[in-house]
Amino acid sequence: MSVISEARLSPAPAAGTAAAAGPAQEEVRGVPLPASLTRHLPAVEDALRWALPPAASSPLGRMCAYHLGWVGADGQPTGGGGGKLFRAALTLWACEACGGDPEWAVPAAAAVELVHNFTLVHDDIQDRDETRRHRPTVWAVWGEAQGINVGDGLFATAYIALLAPGPRGERRMRAARSLSQAVVDVIEGQSLDLALEGRPDTPRATYMRLITGKTGALLGACLEMGATIAGAPQRTVTKLRNAGRLLGQTFQIRDDWLGTFGDPDTTGKGRGTDLARRKTTFPVVSAYSRASHAEQRELCELYAEVDGAASEARIREILAGLGEPEATAAAAAQTAQAAVAAVASSGLEPRWVEDFAAIAGFVAQRLA
Repeated sequence: MSVISEARLSPAPAAGTAAAAGPAQEEVRGVPLPASLTRHLPAVEDALRWALPPAASSPLGRMCAYHLGWVGADGQPTGGGGGKLFRAALTLWACEACGGDPEWAVPAAAAVELVHNFTLVHDDIQDRDETRRHRPTVWAVWGEAQGINVGDGLFATAYIALLAPGPRGERRMRAARSLSQAVVDVIEGQSLDLALEGRPDTPRATYMRLITGKTGALLGACLEMGATIAGAPQRTVTKLRNAGRLLGQTFQIRDDWLGTFGDPDTTGKGRGTDLARRKTTFPVVSAYSRASHAEQRELCELYAEVDGAASEARIREILAGLGEPEATAAAAAQTAQAAVAAVASSGLEPRWVEDFAAIAGFVAQRLA
């Protein structure tokens, strides 16, 4: 039995959060995203708009604003936004949970969101993904060269936001180091991801190393930066960084589930993209480890085919026959529980541990 019971990942609102979902509160299969992750986000968007070049007069600014969902390809405002600002929200959450004022962490929250979007723009180019958030990706609209420019611009703008003149400069410098190390880890993970395409026989330990870098490092940096800016003890900072990395594992395992079995109308991406690209994902690695020799051989043969889209249905059939998607969902729940256990040992008050349990439950069960 895990230290953190399934009840800790239950749909009930966490202590210290709003009892009922307000207009800004999202819900996935009855699992509410705590209000503590949404109530400070307008300040983050203001910081993002301040740091980025103006969409009205800058070609780079317009393309960045398009990726973030603020404008259409023609530069006209859309009235919407891109994504949930989840990483920014985690940064603010960690600062508040460690006794700081969330406003202190707004520059760091904006920075990590910009870095995250830099990785998305470049990832779309590398994976040849033409759709994100229900509309064409940046490179699909303006070409690969401009997509690279947009990613680079978002990366540079992140440090403009984080290191702008203001209070707690020394803490923000330490946060900048944490963010920079996380970026290196993300790129290491992405490099491994590309190198392992077409390899269903990838060991599970290698896959976990891949996603800990590709996805876990940045979520770890979110909690680490928020705690650092709040002035938390180093032990707490370290525990929260580890919790974030585990939450990142949960996020990526669930993302792999969505990429293989999810509803494209909900996720905003084609369901078969991962299989068509022969990506190394948890459902594939997990199923291969439990497959018979004949099934392993067939998976390797299918993954070696030039026309990846032609055999997606057969691969999905094999995965289902071997107990996916259930095994992938169970793995996401397990890493979510490990993340909550790390927070529980960090020295935070119980109400914040309960709050984080609700966050982890949201990540493990999200539909998009």
